[in-house]
Amino acid sequence: MSKEHMTNPSASEESFRKLESNPDFLDLYLDLVALYLDAAFDDPAAAEVERWTLSCLPATNGGARAFTLNIGPMEVLYAAAPPETEDELARMWARVYVSTSALEDCTQLPVAGLSEKYPALTFEPCRLASADGDATVIGLWILDDESIEQFTTLLDDLRPIRALADRLEARGKGPYEQYHNRWFAQAVLERLQEVADAALDNEN
Repeated sequence: MSKEHMTNPSASEESFRKLESNPDFLDLYLDLVALYLDAAFDDPAAAEVERWTLSCLPATNGGARAFTLNIGPMEVLYAAAPPETEDELARMWARVYVSTSALEDCTQLPVAGLSEKYPALTFEPCRLASADGDATVIGLWILDDESIEQFTTLLDDLRPIRALADRLEARGKGPYEQYHNRWFAQAVLERLQEVADAALDNEN
């Protein structure tokens, strides 16, 4: 069997082009993944595949996801696939994994108390062995302005992402290379470069 026929669908150019056909949602996805990778790594481009992988329209949960970002052995970020009807717009969610201990240190609040301060987000501690039990998944609604604002405020300090990434990176390369979509990854890295260039222009 040829290498082309062995390619997992979530790693194919076809999957990325399908996602790309929804440019408004693609922009949201690119921003989310770029934010996470920028917080997680000093040089995301150098860490591609070896430390992080990114699938596109994976079959996970019956194809309900637009993507899954993994660092080492663990998924750390995923979001709902573009909706097929307007009725589905309100259910456009994303899930972001961070370090529980770093999150509580940054906010000076226990995870159990964060829902009261950030009611447009959800918080669920995870006892995943790959994160040594030190992970919380934050749920947000990516088309809801209040949810996005609260998420941005909560993670103004990006240490909860970096702390989890450092823990996972230490575990070495994960098993997801066959699902890695290099077209989607390239688009994310280009978005990161755009953000860096804009920041440099503002400084000048």
